[in-house]
Amino acid sequence: MYGATLGVIGDWLGALELPHTVLQPQGTDAHEVALNVRMVHQARRCRRIVAVGGGLEGYLSALHRALGKHHPPIMELTRHLVPTPDNLHIWLDLNWAYASCEWLMRWAGDDGMLTSAVRQAWRRTQLRFRQVRQAMERVRPLVRGKAYIAVHDAYRPLTRQLGMRSLGSLMPHEEHPPSLQSLRAMVERGRRERVAFVLSREEGGVGATVARLLKVPLLLADTLEHRDPQRDYFQRYLDLLATLEAGSRLTEP
Repeated sequence: MYGATLGVIGDWLGALELPHTVLQPQGTDAHEVALNVRMVHQARRCRRIVAVGGGLEGYLSALHRALGKHHPPIMELTRHLVPTPDNLHIWLDLNWAYASCEWLMRWAGDDGMLTSAVRQAWRRTQLRFRQVRQAMERVRPLVRGKAYIAVHDAYRPLTRQLGMRSLGSLMPHEEHPPSLQSLRAMVERGRRERVAFVLSREEGGVGATVARLLKVPLLLADTLEHRDPQRDYFQRYLDLLATLEAGSRLTEP
């Protein structure tokens, strides 16, 4: 069994029909998860633990220490992807996501787990990646060149592929609200550069305030960081693209 630090990695392992468990507790943020006893017990039962790495899961060092000398290897995807990702939200870049699944298949081969069912699942997974890529090609002409502001800009690996322009994050550190001065500066920049919409994963808050001041839509856009037992990675990605498409139509003249 493999251990996935994030729900999205668990979705990839599930799509490949590889046995796995997800360490990230339900309803928690990847950046804020603190290591607990349950996570350590889960990790000890795993052959490998697959993480994004790069500091996204801040508890990995503590997990190393808690597992002791004979711990399962912790595979940090950011150490294996080439070129090295410049953003830790690798699941929102289709190239990084696809390459991550290729590494999962390679490790499954090393571990003697490449059954015929897993190989067939990989072919189905490749088709699902193709479906998302086709949706992206359809959305790109509608959103290319549009500027946006995000509450927390995890979206940049995706919006960069779509040719959109990020004007920055209202809350680069989610635990610290923006100062009044930085908020005013962001609003002024948004007006100057004709921001199309504000992206937020939640209603209300500073995102709604800035959208109201700029008189632009607030789009509720999934970052895929939180686990969702009802929808897998591929469906959530398609839904996110649909949200951006709908938002672009709201801003059409």
